[in-house]
This record gives sequence, C-alpha cells and structure tokens, in this order.
Amino acid sequence: MSIIIDNLNHKKTDITPIWLMRQAGRHLPEYRTIRSSFGSLIEMFQNPKICAEVTLQPVERYNLDAAIIFTDILMIHMLTGSKISFDGINGPVVEKNLKPKIDFKNIDFLYQAIKETKSRSNKTLIGFAGGPWTALTYSIFSPTERKDIKKYINEKEKEIDILVKKTTDLTIEYSIKQIDAGINAFQLFESSAGILNDEQLEKWCIEPCKKIFNAIKKHKNIPTIAFPRGVNLENYIKYSFIENLNCLSIDQFFDLNNIYKLNNKIAIQGNLNPETLKVGGDNLKKEVDNILLTFKDRAHIFNLGHGVIKDTPVKNVEDTIKYIRNKK
Repeated sequence: MSIIIDNLNHKKTDITPIWLMRQAGRHLPEYRTIRSSFGSLIEMFQNPKICAEVTLQPVERYNLDAAIIFTDILMIHMLTGSKISFDGINGPVVEKNLKPKIDFKNIDFLYQAIKETKSRSNKTLIGFAGGPWTALTYSIFSPTERKDIKKYINEKEKEIDILVKKTTDLTIEYSIKQIDAGINAFQLFESSAGILNDEQLEKWCIEPCKKIFNAIKKHKNIPTIAFPRGVNLENYIKYSFIENLNCLSIDQFFDLNNIYKLNNKIAIQGNLNPETLKVGGDNLKKEVDNILLTFKDRAHIFNLGHGVIKDTPVKNVEDTIKYIRNKK
C-alpha cells in the first residue's frame, strides 16, 4: 500500500505524501518540448502514449507520490459529440452538438491512457472528473458570460437543474470506466463551486457529489477526494461530512485555524498557495512549515490550493519537495 493511499484511508504516516494539482504541464520544460510538436491539446489527449508520458513526467522528475492522469475536466462533453477547443484567450470553448448522442468510444483514448500509464509505473494513479456544475459552466455559458456567471445564473436556473442531473449520471459512468481502466483514487474538481449561493451549492454540487461518490464506492472501494474550490467555511464543513468521502482538498484561502471544525475522520489535502510556490523564498518555507505543523497529527496529503502556475520555476518545486522530505 502506498503512503498516499494510507493517508487517503485516514492512516497517518511518518512521511507526508506529496502530489500537486497541475503537476503535469506547462511549468515543465520536457512538457513544453512535447507540446510544441502538437497542434492542439486535444491532439495530445487523444494520444494515449503521449498522455502517459506527460502524466509521468513530474513523477519522474520530482519523485512524487502520485500521478494524476493528463486529461481535462471537459472530456465528458466529448461523450455527446461536442467539440472542445482551447483558444488561449477565452479559455476552453465547448461547441455543443445539436444532435447529442452519448458514445464512450469518443473518449476511449482516455481509458487507454490510464492503462498505458499503469503499465509504465506502479505509482498511485489519480483519475478525475469535473463536478457536474463546473463542467456545465463551459457549455451553458458563453466565454463572455463566464466572466460574470452570477449575472446569468437565474435566467438559466431551470436548464441548469435538468443538465446537472443528467451530467451527474454521466459522470458516474465516466468515472467508473476510469476505475475499471486502473485508477487507484478519484478526485472530483468542483472548481467553480465558489460562485454559487448556499442553496445552489447544495443542489448543484453537494448532492451530485454524494451521488457520484456513493456510486463509486458501490462499484469499488477506492479513495475519493472532493475539491470545492472557493466555498466558505460552512460549506467546507458540509463537504467534509459527505458520505463516502475519504479526503477533502482545501484551497489556499482556507484558514488553517479552522481545520478542527472539519470532519476529523477524513484526510485533508492542500493547501499551499500556488503564488507562494511561484515566488519562492523564505515565505514559501514559512507557509510550508505552517501547513505541516497543522497536520502533524492528522492524515494529510501535501498539495496546492489550486494548480501549479505555468511560470513556476522548477527549482522552487524541487526545493519545496526536498524541504518537506527532510522535515522530521
């Protein structure tokens, strides 16, 4: 059993396990070399061997305790034949298929990438999906509307209600197929959770998360991680008590003085500020020390409060990991 799985199962280990959200990608020179030979990210995602290689690049460079499959939260839209593009200006764009038909063959490359990664490494492999609400923000709202989603939510509420339910069911099947392909743990990224009020969060994020995790556990007992980015303390507390949740990932804005208010029967993941990692220096060590001290007696996975920023120096990541590994 790996130390990361031990902690996800609420077994505190002497060594703190480490992985980083967006650890694979733009901050790595070896990734940029591969990326330059492809016309688009979609082309890369559709190449299982390349996905496996990119997935393992940060693990091999930093000796991290887990890999996370190199894909995107929007892959689920491809199941209905929707086209996805990344224009680098407005963020990802989902062009909806006017005659949607669910076909898992559309993303067979993802499941092949998982199998390829597992054949190359025995490291813990994390699979993931976007929470239904977060995934839908890219198909329901235009790039212009996404800049101020709160302004448009009310007029689309009935549509969101219907689509969240459908997307929840689809996410269950999507996730279970990742499990069958070989992932060892599963994370649900609800990156847009903080936009919602309490009532909306309950019905569009918390309830779907419960349903997805219940289905996963019924299928196979792998660890589950929820990441409700940007929610307030009360809602972090609600999330921490979700049935069949193994680990709650907290963002950099969570006040660690409140950690005792969360369910003490689950692991916690996080929550170094990605900006602090990018800048480095004494403040980085200070923040790392505070995190490690907070979780000295609690199951914990060291991670960021969000993803690695693209121009983060590799040396800062190397130094941080070395610093954590050397802590007694």
